[in-house]
Amino acid sequence: MHVLHVAPYFPPTWAYGGIPRVVDGLSRAQAAAGAQVTVLTTDALDGAARAGLPLDRRHGEVRVLTAPNLSNRLAYRHQLFLPQPGALAAARAGIERSGPPAVVHLHGHRHLLNSAAVRWARRWGAAVVLTANGTLVAHERKVAIKRVWDVVLGDPVLRAADAFVAVSGADLAAHLRAGLPAAQVHRIPNGLDMGEFAPLPPRGAFRARHGLGEGPLIAYLGQISPRKGVDHLVAAFAGGALSPAQLVVAGNDMGGLAQAAAAASGAPGVRFVGLLRGDERLALLADADVLVYATQAEVFGLVPFEGLLCGAPVVVADDCGCGELIREAGAGLLVRYGDVDGLRARIRTLLDDRVAAAAMVGRGRRYIEARLQLPAVAAAHLELYGRLRAPRAEAAWTGT
Repeated sequence: MHVLHVAPYFPPTWAYGGIPRVVDGLSRAQAAAGAQVTVLTTDALDGAARAGLPLDRRHGEVRVLTAPNLSNRLAYRHQLFLPQPGALAAARAGIERSGPPAVVHLHGHRHLLNSAAVRWARRWGAAVVLTANGTLVAHERKVAIKRVWDVVLGDPVLRAADAFVAVSGADLAAHLRAGLPAAQVHRIPNGLDMGEFAPLPPRGAFRARHGLGEGPLIAYLGQISPRKGVDHLVAAFAGGALSPAQLVVAGNDMGGLAQAAAAASGAPGVRFVGLLRGDERLALLADADVLVYATQAEVFGLVPFEGLLCGAPVVVADDCGCGELIREAGAGLLVRYGDVDGLRARIRTLLDDRVAAAAMVGRGRRYIEARLQLPAVAAAHLELYGRLRAPRAEAAWTGT
């Protein structure tokens, strides 16, 4: 089966959050399971540079085709991915040379690659699957613009989809509230590549590189935007309230939100280290005594599970899917989004009771091993693709 994954960002574009990681893992696992896998993406990398990779390349067993953006700034600052003239036509021709895909799997909502891909899917007779991964609902920024986009471009993509993948129960409920047919919404979680976490960087490596000393280390890892709650986490450290613990904030802070919060609250012991890649991000997680991911409207949240695989106990918000999954796993403490006092108290609890914290980490690892390993998640997607393709194959056989 030929599967085309469509995402506006793909490794090494870690500045764009979890979707590149999700598409990377899923595409590699499906290729390992025997599928022919192609990825269509853009050359977005981060705020300062483009990816600069070949437009047609191999990523392990996955073929990656790139449509360069007209503007890297529009892509990074406004999530507006505008392929250069002729780029999509060239990509489509490249895809078709390998044989038209049977399934087109769209990742993320509201980008022009989706609009092009659904047109191609009609031409190919391919099934269309959409995993919005938290982007289905218009929230956080530019809400009015997103609603206009939906009327003109977004809603036609939703109508063209044969199936939607919800990554948590909360995400499934959001799909139903959006009016999507229940029979078309399928719950399949995001997966984690266990091989990425073995072996881990030695504990203490991140501390040593950054001169962090011996005090308890609290970590945040991820994009820094208003709904991520980093300002609340920084506020929990105000006036030395958690001393001698120190906070490391790792991620691309597009609006200077976290630094402004630190300056306003007079929080000592807060270190901003920017975007981390590869072993450096795992080294932070391996050194963390507590990982905090108290975000809002997070339908899944890969980072807390990555932290658990690195041995870090977690505090997450009880909002939406991330809290749902950590509660289901019994793998961490939950706090109301924006509750600074509650956040501070839960950090102290995990620092003070290391036995209970270690038990949560153990439960989290067992949950991941049982439900979130990439081979099983990839197999669930391939099974869904097969069910979607069956009626098409029967129609072709009967000539209807």
